[in-house]
Amino acid sequence: MNDSAADCSFASVHVAPGSGIIKRCPVEGCNRALSRQNYCPVHEIQPKFTYDLRIKGWLDNGEKTHSVLLQRDVVESLTGISLDAAKEIAENNPLGMDEVFLQMRDKVLGRYITCHGREIDNRVLVNKCEPVVFESGKHTALLNRAGGAS
Repeated sequence: MNDSAADCSFASVHVAPGSGIIKRCPVEGCNRALSRQNYCPVHEIQPKFTYDLRIKGWLDNGEKTHSVLLQRDVVESLTGISLDAAKEIAENNPLGMDEVFLQMRDKVLGRYITCHGREIDNRVLVNKCEPVVFESGKHTALLNRAGGAS
């Protein structure tokens, strides 16, 4: 098992199904994500689940790709959507939990972000994440330099 510190500043290129607001098994020590029918693969049907937030996805810089998993506190800070807000969206929108997924996907997909965490089995478990801020002056200078080289 590869278990090392990892930092990655890449573009978010995929937000996987199973991201957004999820239901977790309430059995102590389990914490597995439940299916839409509140089914835990270990403890079967769980009517008294707990809600959580996560984002599973991929970051890419054109040379290397990282699979990432963002936990609730990181998701809340990156998307600006709290667990309470996500519950409200899921309960009051015709698309339910899918609407939370769509809103979170729209906030991170295609954005450049820097993530810090631990790499375990080719997945980065992110404990801190922030958007990359580009300085427009530097960006303009690079574009002008590239345009003059043609």
